Amino acid sequence: MDKKALIDVLNNLTIGELGTLRSRLAEVRNVVAGKGLDEIVTILDEARARLDALDIRGFRKKIQHAVSRLGHVREETAPRERLPGIRPR
Repeated sequence: MDKKALIDVLNNLTIGELGTLRSRLAEVRNVVAGKGLDEIVTILDEARARLDALDIRGFRKKIQHAVSRLGHVREETAPRERLPGIRPR
């Protein structure tokens, strides 16, 4: 899942069945953990704790914080290939 997809999933977490919210949150958390983004993992864990405590306002704030931090993460991209006959600037 790329950064945009992760942000979309988090932004689309709305109040619904708690099991579904927990499942989607866990899915995103696992992907974020796999990318080594420990700060965001901690924020998502805090969001889960707020959800478990039925603190919906706190849950949404933590989700928004995670989205904000994800927006600042640079995607790893392949290096650009140089075209023959074109000098780099």
